[in-house]
Amino acid sequence: MKKFLPLILALALPLGCATASTTPPPAANAPVANGYLNPADQQMGQVLAGARNFYVSIQTQSVQGTLTLSASVKKAFNDFGVSLNTADAIYLAYHNGTATQSDAQNAVNAVQSKQAALPLPGGNQ
Repeated sequence: MKKFLPLILALALPLGCATASTTPPPAANAPVANGYLNPADQQMGQVLAGARNFYVSIQTQSVQGTLTLSASVKKAFNDFGVSLNTADAIYLAYHNGTATQSDAQNAVNAVQSKQAALPLPGGNQ
């Protein structure tokens, strides 16, 4: 075993060396996970994911015929979808370093406002 110890150490040393990271560190005291840059990035990403899930759910129900959207609800829903697509693009640009946090937050805020303003399907429009 003593003969193999130097060989094992020689092989293990290069494997233990870490390479330098090009990812910027998260803000101090900011618990982030799953590839988010900072807490704001995480919050915006999660808001947009929830909005996308909502959009897909309503769209799927409409296509399947289990939910009927009136013309006014469909118009508001389509407007919401456009703002969601725009916000996704701006958020991804922010996440990739080519847009500001302010731009991304404004786009996410627009999505939230439009989602909150959607009339209830099947309700009085």
